[in-house]
Amino acid sequence: MNDTWCVPGYAEVDVLGTGGFGRVVLAKHEASGQMAAIKYLHADFLADAAILDGFRREAWMLSGVRSPHVVRLFDFVETPQGAALVMEAVPGVSLRALLAAENVLAPEAALTILKGSLLGLADAHAVGVVHRDYKPANVLVSREGASKLVDFGLATLDGHNGLTAGSPSYMAPEQWAGQPGLPATDVYAATCVFYQCITGHRPFEADTSEQLRALHGGAPVPLDVVPEALRPLIARGMAKDPAWRPATAAAFVTELETVARKEYGKNWEKRGWKRLATSAAALTALTPLALLTSAGTAAAPIAAAGAGTGVTAGTGTGVAAGTGTGVATSTGAGVTATVVGKVAIGVVIVAGLVAGGLVVFRPGGDPPAPPPPQLTVAMQTLAGQDQALPMSYELQYPQVSGGADPAVRQRVNEALRAPIDKRLKTVRDSVADPSTLDMFRQRGDTAALHSSARILLQTPDLLSVRYDHDLKSDVLSHTTWRFPEAFTVDLTTGKVLGPQDMFRPEILTADGMRTLTQRLTPHTGEFCSVPTVEGYPTRQVSMDAAEMPGGGGHVPASAFGFTGTGAEFEILWYKLGCASASGSESVVLPYAELNDLLLPKFLTMLGKAATPSPASSKPAQPGADATYTNSRFGFTAQVPPGYTPLKWTPENGEGMTYSDDKIDATLYVWGTNSGTGSGGLSPADKLAQLVASLEGNGGRVTFSTSDSEGYTVSGYQGDGKIYYAHESIGTGSTAGLRWVYPAAQKTALDKLVTDTVRTFKPGDLSQPH
Repeated sequence: MNDTWCVPGYAEVDVLGTGGFGRVVLAKHEASGQMAAIKYLHADFLADAAILDGFRREAWMLSGVRSPHVVRLFDFVETPQGAALVMEAVPGVSLRALLAAENVLAPEAALTILKGSLLGLADAHAVGVVHRDYKPANVLVSREGASKLVDFGLATLDGHNGLTAGSPSYMAPEQWAGQPGLPATDVYAATCVFYQCITGHRPFEADTSEQLRALHGGAPVPLDVVPEALRPLIARGMAKDPAWRPATAAAFVTELETVARKEYGKNWEKRGWKRLATSAAALTALTPLALLTSAGTAAAPIAAAGAGTGVTAGTGTGVAAGTGTGVATSTGAGVTATVVGKVAIGVVIVAGLVAGGLVVFRPGGDPPAPPPPQLTVAMQTLAGQDQALPMSYELQYPQVSGGADPAVRQRVNEALRAPIDKRLKTVRDSVADPSTLDMFRQRGDTAALHSSARILLQTPDLLSVRYDHDLKSDVLSHTTWRFPEAFTVDLTTGKVLGPQDMFRPEILTADGMRTLTQRLTPHTGEFCSVPTVEGYPTRQVSMDAAEMPGGGGHVPASAFGFTGTGAEFEILWYKLGCASASGSESVVLPYAELNDLLLPKFLTMLGKAATPSPASSKPAQPGADATYTNSRFGFTAQVPPGYTPLKWTPENGEGMTYSDDKIDATLYVWGTNSGTGSGGLSPADKLAQLVASLEGNGGRVTFSTSDSEGYTVSGYQGDGKIYYAHESIGTGSTAGLRWVYPAAQKTALDKLVTDTVRTFKPGDLSQPH
């Protein structure tokens, strides 16, 4: 292969640059006369599937970021002879060239460049894209006073892993570690570049990449050469822990403007561009981009193939040729592209071009979103030595990545990180107390904090985590410095769930807590007895926080989380009122003894079947005809006799569950106002979302189909249970049913499941209810 192929309809004017993977040229669109910058992939890499997919991915990422501070993508063109990105040509120079000429920039000028490119990052972050390669070479400074971001070759979706690669001088610690890309990762790199602009050198310099990794990971930022007013800004942006940096580029811009106005006045930006204009114009004049003063930059060219050129794709390729405007579009060439839209919706690339075909991808309206990326959990460690106090810390906590909503993911991560931040602050405040600090110094003691985290349970709806806090210190030696705590977080909202979100209302009473105590007693050593008023009988301690020394509400007086088999309670006997020498005990209460104490909604989040309230009498039974008709949505379902019915409220609708706890089988029936006419997903898209969710959680789909009226899917969940679902979808509403039961019960339930499916009647779906 050679590199003589050109995008049809363009004439090459000059070479702007070459690199290991390709070349960038200035080219003129022959039909319109507009100029564009075209990035060609070296022909030798067309046979390398990984590199070619990466090049396509760069196009998809760039196409979704629409910002005046990001170089625009006009077309992505791929044929068997070559692949290219057709982009906006910017009359300007890279920040790298500017720094080579100037070495050091005035703070106002550096702040101005930083703000413009941060705004580009902010627009990328807003649609869920993380750049991951912010460096001087990827920031263009124009003669007109604007900075633009280029090169999305290493970009990923927010919260997702990409190549463990980047530019070592600007890589954040989490990027060195190969962790998922975060907006805060870009903030770190941008701050490194800002540091270089105002000091003339990079924050950390070393002879090897391993040395650089160690410096970025553990060395303090050398702030003594930075103007004092800018030190807090740089310290924040280059914090080792991403949670301590501004969460997004937009947040960093807000901090930057506050500092800039306070230190350099309200006209700081205007003065900054004035300082840059002369240098940028002079350097641009020495490049082929000087031609843009007469030819003009490229507005979106009419088509990559050229107007009226009639570019054909070859017979039998399934690719449509010129359609009057000369736009070639793929109608079956084997490449599916999904744009990153107003929310990050993922990237799907199916390789395999038909020989002779031409594919042109042009940014436009967003196609239907694929299933959201699954949420994954990884352990992080915050470690270090306090610079002012005799204390060290090694604190572990979970961090989630992926998911459909970056805002929810941020709330989840803030909730998971909060116990660690609180622990660090509590010990730091105690050590810093003057009298305590004197004792540390007299004894030569150091407070060594250690916290470990353990995932108890993860379902699609919640994450339950246990933290165990330890402290080694002669001064702070009491057992109360060492304790467990547990948190359960709603993964759909980011909310930390409290007892009122988990237990039935009648359980959060004195009687309810006595019931919980009775359930736990056989699993423990023994709840101790404590004296009351002299001359009166002793009182047995309980799990009721209201009976603890100091009092409280009628909630469990223990840290507790949820596992796959039950609720794990960490009982601190001394806190309940037992002798101070009493230790602690970890007790698991099985779901068989717990389910009737929990809210049905919470049981659904746990993936467990609901049971009737212990306060209720006999549960309502299905009618004699063993059918259930929903008066609101009008659907009718045959229900299994003898199963326990329970009201169930899906999003935007209502329904019922029917459960047999003895065999762990549950039937769900429901209706929702989520029809296609009200913005709901089509049957095909809903099926794709469901399949991705099942497979993403370790399940397996054995059958699936969809048509204009609904979908059907069956298979196995990640826990091995059989899963069957059918949903009818209309323009106004939907109605569906779902069975979940152990594979061992397949033979016994086959006829019952078949009958409920065969007799299910969805009702009127043409309107909402």
